[in-house]
Amino acid sequence: MTTEIPARRAMYDQIMSQPALLPEVCDRAEPLVRQVLSQLPAKQWQALYTAGCGDSFYAGLACELAFARFARLPIKALPSMAFSRYEVANLPPHAAVFGISNSGAVSRSIEAVAMARAAGASTIAVTGREDSPMAQEAEAVLALPIAAMGRSPGIRSYTVQLLTLLCSAIQLGEMRQVLSESEADAWRQRLRQVAAVMEATIRANDALAQQVADRLQEQEHWVFVGSGPGHATALFCAAKLVESCGANAWAQDIEEWAHIQFFSRHEQTPTCLIAPPGPSVERALELAPYVKDVGRYTLAVASAEQRLDAIHVDTIFPVPQAVPEVFSPLVYCLAGELLAYYLAEAWETQFFTATRRGVSPGGDRLRGSQVLRHLNDLSNAE
Repeated sequence: MTTEIPARRAMYDQIMSQPALLPEVCDRAEPLVRQVLSQLPAKQWQALYTAGCGDSFYAGLACELAFARFARLPIKALPSMAFSRYEVANLPPHAAVFGISNSGAVSRSIEAVAMARAAGASTIAVTGREDSPMAQEAEAVLALPIAAMGRSPGIRSYTVQLLTLLCSAIQLGEMRQVLSESEADAWRQRLRQVAAVMEATIRANDALAQQVADRLQEQEHWVFVGSGPGHATALFCAAKLVESCGANAWAQDIEEWAHIQFFSRHEQTPTCLIAPPGPSVERALELAPYVKDVGRYTLAVASAEQRLDAIHVDTIFPVPQAVPEVFSPLVYCLAGELLAYYLAEAWETQFFTATRRGVSPGGDRLRGSQVLRHLNDLSNAE
């Protein structure tokens, strides 16, 4: 037992490190993004895509709104396989693809970048390794390596991916003259200010997340609900519970919850609403009483401005200061990360518990399969 506690502690240390990580990454990402994007035909781009697996997919999804708002380009975030095996066959002219993978060694993400480049799209690898296989397939590379801080469900790597993409969205907006130089600089400054909100959010939720984990440790089914960037945050939080302690956790869109999970027979399933400021928050507020009334233990991640009624929510994970919705994925995931860590502590589980069932912890299932590089490599292509 004693050997497992330090291993789990790596996740907690990573969570705590994120506020200090933000300015460090911005200092490195801003000039790198400026240099790399200036060498690409960004002004000609007519559509953007992101492709990644797991956290890397969620990072792209979380930044869709930022790219759409700052660069005013249509953007689609897809899992790597959906992109490479389906979407790449129908890419419009002058498309750009951000392939996302911290290791840069995941077969499907390598494939997505390779096939996009073969199809004539501009390709940018967002990775932690400049010499990774995915980086070698890309036209340009945004590589920001960071200290790993121990084996853990992805925490710091996700923060770096979000920041790299957000800096890219702002830079694209400036290059395409959607944002003036002063407006772009103002957004960069607002992004840096998120570090203080992250710090305050961690302080406000650390002990609370431990209390919730202790109270609900018998629950094995969890649902996280959000829309827009909040849906990406819900997916990420659910993934952290699965990875940290093997809970049966998953995510749903806010409106889709009302159509589907409302009818689940697992009446006490803890259900967490991700409610940053934005167009979806009104619907989250409407649904909160229904979540509670059908018997779910109801949680919410929200700032005071969201006016959530404590009568309809069992636990509110507070965000002490509202942030723009485009930056909310950096903040609204923190309570979920802490909850995942404390559930792993309460259950005394190893991370990635499939390894306890005799399954190899290696990456063969992710990195050992065939990588396709051209459309005609697809055996079932019509």
